[in-house]
Amino acid sequence: MTVIAPSTAALALVLRLPVGVPAPAGPLSPTAGPRAASVAVRDTTCVADLDSMTVTFRRDYPGYAEKVAGREAPLADLADSVRSAAAAAEGYVECVDALQAWARFFHDPHVVGPWQASPPTPAPKDSAGPEAAAPAPSAASPSSAASPSSAASPSSAASPSAAAAPAPDPDRPTLRRADDSTLVLRMPSLDVSYRPATDSLIEAHRAELLSTPYLIVDVRGDGGGCTCTYEALSPLLYAGPVHEEGSDVLASEPNVEWFRSWLDRGLVSSSIGEVIRAALPRMEAHPGELVELTPDTTIRRDTVYPLPRAVALLVDGGCASSCEDLVLDARQSRKVTVMGGESTAGVHDFGNIRKVQLPGYRQMMVPTTRFRGPRLDGVGIEPEVGIPDDVEDPVAYARRWLESRSRKDAEPSVPRGRRSLILP
Repeated sequence: MTVIAPSTAALALVLRLPVGVPAPAGPLSPTAGPRAASVAVRDTTCVADLDSMTVTFRRDYPGYAEKVAGREAPLADLADSVRSAAAAAEGYVECVDALQAWARFFHDPHVVGPWQASPPTPAPKDSAGPEAAAPAPSAASPSSAASPSSAASPSSAASPSAAAAPAPDPDRPTLRRADDSTLVLRMPSLDVSYRPATDSLIEAHRAELLSTPYLIVDVRGDGGGCTCTYEALSPLLYAGPVHEEGSDVLASEPNVEWFRSWLDRGLVSSSIGEVIRAALPRMEAHPGELVELTPDTTIRRDTVYPLPRAVALLVDGGCASSCEDLVLDARQSRKVTVMGGESTAGVHDFGNIRKVQLPGYRQMMVPTTRFRGPRLDGVGIEPEVGIPDDVEDPVAYARRWLESRSRKDAEPSVPRGRRSLILP
């Protein structure tokens, strides 16, 4: 999740942390370029990368013991096969393929890579020329660490008119009116860079949101980012206490140093800094163990707003990581109904991914924390109300469903055997 997953208002949201915060460049950073190779001799072979990955996973990955238990023999067989492929690899393509096969054993969408950085492994002698370094994945994880920017208005992604104006940002949050009784809030991304736009959008339309009966929150395709991005939305959904599971961190030395670097480099807000400062002594006192990073918490707010009275949260298989945190929180409200044609992505259980530099100028991302509670990886969250596959406009479907639910709730009684409205 990713991530950060904090909030500066509600305690539980404050205590979630970022996924995808870039790690500081280490001594093996590819930014050092070819010159680094002339300074110190090191083993940059594919086998050395496999050995380094194995050590890293055993030492730093909180899901290692859980995912290997009972599967030790298959992992050993896979390791032998990958080692043979790594030893025979003549270029970075073959090497990366072999290493990724080993990483896929863990079935964790927050484990990303490895990918080739720079400089690349030389190509075979009979090739036309040296292989160019492969680009890193376009997103470090489903909750990308990228920070898109846009000069568009907080209330709309649309460009005013000028031909020279920047193209609309498709990931920017928008709010529109579907009809007199329904507003639609579209949140394509929870990347932390969209938090200011989301906060501004909700604040600018606060009076409208609090005077409109129905709200549709559309997070289809939202790969996550930071739970702090939906912080301003949470009070509108609130109808009672919200329980949030805490998280544990594997207190390996590299993980401890990584979290400390957030403080040293000013990468986090003061509230997140407090969480890290409180956790570091526990990590240092219990090296190699899973220790509490954030506690289980319950959010209680002073106000339950009468409007919106009913909210549809639209999801799909692209809702991942911090987006799934939003679903877990929102579905605890009697106001909210989770709707969609399929379960969410199931990218949730391990997060706060750290960039790892491998000896052969290859890199990967490995989670450092484990969320408590039910396991969602590979399973996802099933919608409470399914939307048929042949529905062309899920937003319109959700609007009609909210209206039908409101009419049914307003009825003094429902005769036995009566069916709810079947929507076209």
